[in-house]
Amino acid sequence: LWEFTTRARVESSPAVAGGKVYIGSNDGRLYVLDAAKGSKLFEFEAGAPVSASPALAEGKVVIATQDGKLICLGA
Repeated sequence: LWEFTTRARVESSPAVAGGKVYIGSNDGRLYVLDAAKGSKLFEFEAGAPVSASPALAEGKVVIATQDGKLICLGA
C-alpha cells in the first residue's frame, strides 16, 4: 500500500497500534508513521542505532539502542 524510506537499514519488525506504525532504524531514529498512509507523524533521535523491535504498553513506547540505552517514550 505504501513505503517509507529511512536513512539507514531497518533490521527490526514494526510495532502497530492505534493506527500508527513504530519502527526503529540503524540511522538512530524511531519513526512513527500513519498506518493508513505511511506518512511520518513523528521522529525521535535515539543517538545510536535502533535495531530491536519497539515494545508498546499502556500508551508508552520502549526502544533499546545498540549503545545499551533503554528509552521509554510517552505520557
